[in-house]
Amino acid sequence: MRSTVRTANTPLAKRRAKRSLAAAPRPLKLEIGGLEDRPGWVVTNVNAVTRNFMDATTTWPLEDASTSHVYSDNVIEHVPLEAGRVLFSEAHRCLQPGGVIRLVTPDLRAHIDKYLSGSRPAGDPGARTYESMGLTVEHPLDWVRIPIASFGHHEGYVYDFETLAAELERAGFHSVVRCSPGESPHPEMDSLDQRADEGGAQMAVEATR
Repeated sequence: MRSTVRTANTPLAKRRAKRSLAAAPRPLKLEIGGLEDRPGWVVTNVNAVTRNFMDATTTWPLEDASTSHVYSDNVIEHVPLEAGRVLFSEAHRCLQPGGVIRLVTPDLRAHIDKYLSGSRPAGDPGARTYESMGLTVEHPLDWVRIPIASFGHHEGYVYDFETLAAELERAGFHSVVRCSPGESPHPEMDSLDQRADEGGAQMAVEATR
């Protein structure tokens, strides 16, 4: 059923995304992998029912320096490194000078630190989130198993801050900083994150064009 919906919706959603992006006032604010409408933003995704279909690992249908903000929450870990590099490069191309990208993704180092400390998941905010998704979270090993083996991340690429910062700098970004989940010095990016209460399991990283 879902494949049927995807087949029917995707061509329409691709055309709709191009129209939405073309019509948005410049510079626009772009969300990649969003699930709900966000006032003032063009929200895109690649799921079966998205309104605006845009594969952010290919060339974006946007002109250079057309965007002021790019936001993506729990997306980059689902795509391989080379595909992620295309996303970072396109974000850099489409952002205006001084524009900001904010990426939220699981912090692999934080998970490994919990494992190495022998921290049992019971009662941890990050563990509660995973449990609410139907995952088994019982042993310290699960801190490492889940971010690598669950959610299809084994087909993508998981990050710690140092690696993500290096990749953003490789794409041309500067001033790469780690922010508290749910918080940003940029009002447009503040309070966007959906999973800001996971006790350090998620990291929010911002960089400037």
